Amino acid sequence: MIQRFSPLHRTLVLLASACAVLIPAAGQSINVAKLHEEAIVVDGHVHIITPVFHQGIDPWEVQETGLWDYARAKQGGLDVVIHTVYIEDPYNHYNYAVKQAVRLIETFYQVLDANSDKMELALTSADVRRIVSQGKMAAILALEGGFDTEGDLQVLRLFHRLGVRMIQPISHNTTNAFLDAGLGEKKWGGLTEHGRKVIAEMNRLGIMIDISHATDEGKLQIIETSKAPVVGSHHGLRHFVDYPRNLSDEVLRAMAARGGLMGMHSSSTFLSQAVVDWRQRRQPATVRAARHEIPGYEFSRPSHGDFGKYIRSLDAEMHDRWVRERTNRGGTGYGTPWRVRHKRAVDAGAPLPTVSDWADQLDYAVEMVGDDHVGLGLDLMSGPNLLNFDASGYPRLTEALVKKGYSEQRIKRILGENWLRLLDAAKAP
Repeated sequence: MIQRFSPLHRTLVLLASACAVLIPAAGQSINVAKLHEEAIVVDGHVHIITPVFHQGIDPWEVQETGLWDYARAKQGGLDVVIHTVYIEDPYNHYNYAVKQAVRLIETFYQVLDANSDKMELALTSADVRRIVSQGKMAAILALEGGFDTEGDLQVLRLFHRLGVRMIQPISHNTTNAFLDAGLGEKKWGGLTEHGRKVIAEMNRLGIMIDISHATDEGKLQIIETSKAPVVGSHHGLRHFVDYPRNLSDEVLRAMAARGGLMGMHSSSTFLSQAVVDWRQRRQPATVRAARHEIPGYEFSRPSHGDFGKYIRSLDAEMHDRWVRERTNRGGTGYGTPWRVRHKRAVDAGAPLPTVSDWADQLDYAVEMVGDDHVGLGLDLMSGPNLLNFDASGYPRLTEALVKKGYSEQRIKRILGENWLRLLDAAKAP
């Protein structure tokens, strides 16, 4: 058992969460708080660095906006954060993917340096176990949005040197030069020949391949091409909600057959068809979906001159979008306290899914492909996601799995051990 030197408030929160009770499971009584404390808990999809960039927040202080920060995650007993640095689509569209990725990685390292007593970069599962045993939070660096829209392998190699250990080859919801996006233009029929070279180089370097946001065809082709297991870091299941971003049974089976892993999402629109239907009833027919383009911006520039004004203007627009309500085009809602957003949804009758609903859907995946191929990938952003849930609520997930009758070893695999296995299995020359 790993011994940790956790702060007192963490223990108090675990006890207050009503998880310290003994729950009968599979013929035995399990102390949920003790199990949660012993397990290495990994969230495979976290976006805190982008709010730091846009809002200038201290992520080690409890925030009113957003569902996730280090302070609340620590209270919830989270041990490992996979920092999926989120490059928003307008940066991809205007060919600023590399610039924005580099700036966000530098933001990550600034946070890391300022909090070296509380967190440390991890490159391997051995790093994770050492860091966690010291009472710190282990941080794994990842990219969402694509490392480069043209797929430059030299850029990929540089990001590996910078410590990046998981990448989505697709540029979020923007189709790039070598892979189709699930919510973007369908141009290539999946993965191009150059895309296959990108996958091979990720294998060689030992970077986990995240198939999230690609088309179904692209996902299946990546799974077939990769010599290493791949992950879908943040997904619901299309069996429950017919949404392109959710995993089909076919993709889930194919990924698991090659040793891969799905991170279970927590968004209400990924988990609940009732929520999707409710939102569609409330959305006026005249409201258009958010576009990746920004009016007045065209990617056509001469080769000379200082275009700093261009990126400063784009940054100002993106900072503003970050705090807008989601009902405004392009907004994420980070300017509104998460509890206010949650209350508005509940008061308006939103049938938000519960932690129990989350566990039921995870159980569906486990029944289909086994408990070696499922983990956490909550993608906690501005909310609302699960009913009354933020980053302090990780023990509630453990409690829900115990109530499903899972053994302690099965739960430990789902909470984190599966992610650690994939981290070490990513290198396949």
